[in-house]
Amino acid sequence: MPFIRHLPDSRFLYFRLFVFFLFVLSGSLSWQNPPGRPPAVPAPRPPVGRPAPSSLPRPVAGRPAALVDRPTRNRPAHAPFTKLPARRPPVSRPPVHRPAVIHRPPGWGAARPPYTRPPHIYHGRRYYSYHRYYYHPYRPYTWGPSWHPVGFFLNNLAAAAIIVTINNAQFRYFEGVYYAPYQGGYQVVAPPLGAVIPVLPAGYVTVNISGYSDFYYYGGCFYSHSADGYQVAQAPAGAIVYQLPDGCVSVHAGSVTYLKYNDVLYKPIVVNGQPAYEVMEVEQ
Repeated sequence: MPFIRHLPDSRFLYFRLFVFFLFVLSGSLSWQNPPGRPPAVPAPRPPVGRPAPSSLPRPVAGRPAALVDRPTRNRPAHAPFTKLPARRPPVSRPPVHRPAVIHRPPGWGAARPPYTRPPHIYHGRRYYSYHRYYYHPYRPYTWGPSWHPVGFFLNNLAAAAIIVTINNAQFRYFEGVYYAPYQGGYQVVAPPLGAVIPVLPAGYVTVNISGYSDFYYYGGCFYSHSADGYQVAQAPAGAIVYQLPDGCVSVHAGSVTYLKYNDVLYKPIVVNGQPAYEVMEVEQ
């Protein structure tokens, strides 16, 4: 090329370097992308720590998501339908009729209402009562300043004390309390059965029992009316009292705790929301 010859030496050198650079560049492009082959595009890498983007369409707010039929794992796409077993028809059983409890202890007349509650059976004994057992704390009751519990000792008695004789034994009686001579003084004893007093002590209560004449209760003792006054009587079964004196003993019969005073068994109950005690009927 005649114009190259007229170029200065420095410019000619730069021109030659530029031609050589174009030659090398054109050779590298032809080696990476030969004719007839599309250029290779590297696949994008998913970001580290994030799952690969799903190709499923995302639901749009306000529109239901498209239903996609995905095969279930570990089972075929169409599992066979299993028919549930038919329920058994209900069995009609006759109702269980327990025999009604109608019990009258020996010696009871037809006027006395029978027991209709099943007895509490413990160690071969049957404990009958009219009311349901309801435990409440035992709190001894005191009938005035002249009343004393069994075992109380006095050196002297009041001049108004009277002599009560029963079965050839003499006792002293004063205001509902019975005394027996003891070591130069007098000791309180349980009311002797059959003793008769002319007047009831102040503070007694009347106990009504169906089929019986009225009883009178004071200081843990029951009285019945007699020709000579009032006689100490056996505690009638079914009688309900609201106070028991000091000296009661707890008797545990399984899950039930009774109270025993003067050989009489009492059952804790509740009558009209008030704690009370019922005299038990015990049979062997």
